[in-house]
Amino acid sequence: MRWAVYILFTLIALAIDASFGGILKIGESQPRFLPCVVVFAILSAPRPYAVRIAMMAGLLADLLSPVLRSDGTQLVVLGPWTLGFALGSLAVVPLRTLLYRRNPISSGFATLVFSLLASVVFVAVWVLRMLLLRDETPSWWPGTGGGEVWRQAKVALVNGLVAVPTVWLLEKTRPLWGFSTAKRVIPGAARDLA
Repeated sequence: MRWAVYILFTLIALAIDASFGGILKIGESQPRFLPCVVVFAILSAPRPYAVRIAMMAGLLADLLSPVLRSDGTQLVVLGPWTLGFALGSLAVVPLRTLLYRRNPISSGFATLVFSLLASVVFVAVWVLRMLLLRDETPSWWPGTGGGEVWRQAKVALVNGLVAVPTVWLLEKTRPLWGFSTAKRVIPGAARDLA
């Protein structure tokens, strides 16, 4: 896997999410393209890289999505998306053996699972931070954490729907990514004849 290509596509997805991702809003749910890129990479990259891939994207998401404080300043909190993407990747890695990796519908389902788990951790980290520090409130305040999980679950569903065409387009760029395509060698009588 070429890390430079992954970082480039991650930054492009973050830019789309931050700029004109709201055009595709379905109801109150704005889809995110970053989980689509991360799941595409996780499904094709070597297994040991899966959590690193996701955590790097989560770290970039944390760095580039500050929270506005009540006094107008910005607060960057490292951790909510980083840890959420790590848990999401730990759920998607076992799905690799069950799903056809190059099928966009399979990737849509994996993106749904990834986004749902990442958002649950995102909300849990913010609630824990709010309880411990008592000086910062999350962006959904004065709503509840449960309400935010419900809102993020709808976003995860929209992410899964958006992942189908996004992964189809990403499949067209597969040669750029440099994923290894090693074949499994099976011993047996057919191999002995060759």
